[in-house]
Amino acid sequence: MKSIYLFPNKLKIPALVIFIISLFLIILHYSDITTEINTTVFVFASDTMAFPKGWGIYFGFDKQDIYNEILDCSFFISGIILAFSKEKIEDEMITSIRLKSLVYTTYFIFSLLILGEIFIYGLPFLNVIMGFLYFFVILANLFYYTKLFIYKKQFSYENED
Repeated sequence: MKSIYLFPNKLKIPALVIFIISLFLIILHYSDITTEINTTVFVFASDTMAFPKGWGIYFGFDKQDIYNEILDCSFFISGIILAFSKEKIEDEMITSIRLKSLVYTTYFIFSLLILGEIFIYGLPFLNVIMGFLYFFVILANLFYYTKLFIYKKQFSYENED
């Protein structure tokens, strides 16, 4: 069987710390407790309030608040590293658990997406889609580590005899 490429196990703890801090800051951000990091950045496309409607900047520099981008990138990167880091003992069962958790997460998220497509219309649907990106990372980690915990508990009882 061809091996899948995973991150080293030593990245798991730093990724967990960054993931928890990012999740906490995202919750604060959506509770209107936020900060701003305004700087000039290169943009592919941007619509700003300084331009008339329909105008924007394409492939240029613009002053933007990048706090949300930093927060989102740290959340997604740390969540992916956390979900795809090797365990100390990586065997076929752990690989199977990782695969099953991704499959269950995909089924669940796309089921919710279909329901959202049916019942949510207009601009709020974009917020729902963005929420699914966060939810996917959280659920993938939650399903994986829950199943891994159950597997390790069962395995530890077998070794006690």
